[in-house]
Amino acid sequence: MAGSRLRSSFLSVLTKIKQHWKFTFLVLFLLGLCLSLILGSYILPHSLNTSQLQNFHSQTKIIRIGHQPHGTLLYLKTQGTLEKRLAPMGFSVEWTEFSAGKQILEAMGEGKIDLGYAGVIPPIFAQANGVDFVYIANDSSTPESMGILVPKDSPIRTLADLKGKKITATKASAGQYLLIQALSKGGLTLKDIEFVDLLPPQGQAAFKQGKVDVWAGWNPFLAELQENTPVRLLTNTDGLMNDRNFYVATRSFGNDRAEIIKIVIEEAHKIGIWITNYPEQAAQILTTSMRMKPATALIVTKSRRYDAIPIQDRAIEEQQRIAETFFRLGLLKKRIWVEDAVWKQGFSQWGPFQ
Repeated sequence: MAGSRLRSSFLSVLTKIKQHWKFTFLVLFLLGLCLSLILGSYILPHSLNTSQLQNFHSQTKIIRIGHQPHGTLLYLKTQGTLEKRLAPMGFSVEWTEFSAGKQILEAMGEGKIDLGYAGVIPPIFAQANGVDFVYIANDSSTPESMGILVPKDSPIRTLADLKGKKITATKASAGQYLLIQALSKGGLTLKDIEFVDLLPPQGQAAFKQGKVDVWAGWNPFLAELQENTPVRLLTNTDGLMNDRNFYVATRSFGNDRAEIIKIVIEEAHKIGIWITNYPEQAAQILTTSMRMKPATALIVTKSRRYDAIPIQDRAIEEQQRIAETFFRLGLLKKRIWVEDAVWKQGFSQWGPFQ
């Protein structure tokens, strides 16, 4: 009888021990699971390659847009209409400002943004450097957005007079391409001048100080020089090139978020109409964001078109001609075919913008 009670007590103790270890194991398992989830949520975005990182952000429904200190996307950001349009779909917008289109394309190549806005030259060099992006839309061109300036009392009167002069522009930019075209029209080449590669702000300073004879570039730097310095416009882009801006996106974003792209361009198109109809109000945004003089801001605002239209064949053909020019001069490291970077889905399947 005593042996039976002893055996029963022993079995009871074993049962409790088993239950205790099951409970301990369960607690340890759950604790490990929680830690893995926490670490995974932190490590995942940092351990992915560029393509996987883009897919990760796509899944989180954050649209990452790069904009410049001026241009349509700045106005779109300020107005907040895109966020209102996307919110019911569960998307939010993350805006990042870049100094120029070159930096926007570089960020796109690094998987940091999904969509951006750049001029004619940065996409060409980005494609040659292997950035996997697509052209999705463009603004119409205007001749007043760029120009070549000389001091008001300069003896330079014609494009042929540029021979032997010290001229500043930014290498691999629209300013350099305008200079190349202007020299060609004057019967000259880059070999006939002393080219000084400076970013627009530094070029402005060198020009004001008389360290260079000629300045070539774009707004708002062009307008600032015209408003604040005794200068003369030697030529704008008329007959030399069509300066316009392009809307670009990573190829993966173009493939996965076609419906979002259409919404972005629709809203940009609407903002463009507003800028055209109310340039003074649009200029106030530049005055605030860039601390620009109101008169200068108005000139900059009126110097461009902001129509945001689906990519045009003519614009792509012009891009190819520019690319061929840079390649022929040895400034582009390899020949590219711009058509390869055009968004193939396009907008035809949706019909006209609403």
